[in-house]
Amino acid sequence: MVSDEKYQSLISWNATGTSFYIMRVQEFAATVLPLHFKHSNFSSFVRQLNMYFSF
Repeated sequence: MVSDEKYQSLISWNATGTSFYIMRVQEFAATVLPLHFKHSNFSSFVRQLNMYFSF
């Protein structure tokens, strides 16, 4: 998702490739999240990331 060129205006890696930026959260949630998850809720997406990276 982050490396997909068609979403580069919405999400991209930082300069070192260790994290990513989401530039337009509402558009990202409405267009990209439903393609990869069962929801379009940005807060749920962040919560899932935090659970995944917490260990």
